[in-house]
Amino acid sequence: MSDSSRDTAQGAGWGAHDPGTYGQLMPAETEKISWLDPRMLWAARNGVLASWFGDPTGRTRGRWVEQRAAAGAPADKVIRRPEPDRFSFMVIGDTGEGDDPQYAVVPGFLKVSQDTSFAVLASDVIYPVGSADDYDGKFFRPYRDYRAPIYAIPGNHDWYEDLGAFMRVFCDAPPLPAEPAPRPSGRA
Repeated sequence: MSDSSRDTAQGAGWGAHDPGTYGQLMPAETEKISWLDPRMLWAARNGVLASWFGDPTGRTRGRWVEQRAAAGAPADKVIRRPEPDRFSFMVIGDTGEGDDPQYAVVPGFLKVSQDTSFAVLASDVIYPVGSADDYDGKFFRPYRDYRAPIYAIPGNHDWYEDLGAFMRVFCDAPPLPAEPAPRPSGRA
């Protein structure tokens, strides 16, 4: 019997002599995210900072829903698929750092998902801020060999650039028009 991942690093798969094949999937350069870096906290709208300066996420969410409804999206927001009575799918989440921990699970994901009908990525597709610039190395590259559709639910990190990249990738949506500037206050 092997060690438990709760007891030893070896039981969790760390420190093995053969790291597997995931290294071949990775880009030559990856940016390591540090959640202790103040610039990262600012870019990722740290909850405390957002509470001080105001967070437009709720208003932006409403604008996206209006845009998609005007484009003919179903009012119940359900994706209808012609599936047989029995099917299987994969659920993965918080995938988007684009470094070793993300890529290390991809070979196993691809192996166990070979006969699945689709996958659902539940939260935080791209860290730290859902940037369109990060989708290539943090989403398209790692999951390029998964042949079924991937659906996603945006997490808080996907909203930090107002969900624009997420909506383009997963909903084929054009960018939102700029919000009108607030009226300047008068002398009264």
